[in-house]
Amino acid sequence: MHPIRPLGVLAAALVVLALPGSAHAASITQQFAADSGDACHYGTTSGTFGWTYGTTSPLPVSAVAVKGQVSDRPLPTDPAAICTSDGYSSTATFTAYAGSVEIEQQSRTADNGTVSFEFTLGKSTAAAAVDRVVVQVCRNPVRTLPPSYCGKAVTYLAPPIA
Repeated sequence: MHPIRPLGVLAAALVVLALPGSAHAASITQQFAADSGDACHYGTTSGTFGWTYGTTSPLPVSAVAVKGQVSDRPLPTDPAAICTSDGYSSTATFTAYAGSVEIEQQSRTADNGTVSFEFTLGKSTAAAAVDRVVVQVCRNPVRTLPPSYCGKAVTYLAPPIA
């Protein structure tokens, strides 16, 4: 990312917030990605967060729009030698926090394919502002009992606008 791009986003957000009588919330887009942590990267997720800031100072995040996809290998387009089917599905979990309090969690699952998703975290909880979202991809057996395993949890902090 170019160092000038965040400054441009910041400047645009501040202009919108400084307009007299402006009741519009500011929104900043941030890319995310996580994987299952195995050698083949059987499970992956990627997409964007749309951090929506409130209209009051100090501008708490009122909601986080999540848009992206979760994939589980083998994909129909993968060459046969890449990753063979292992009887596991991949689940991407998104957890929104306000301080140490979990505000909301949503998950999406794919099995030998890709599933697109679009949802909002934190919209139903006006009392707490979301300050971070943790993304983790876990693999779970489809036809057998666990064990399941997960890749590294990736934390995304709410980007500052001022």
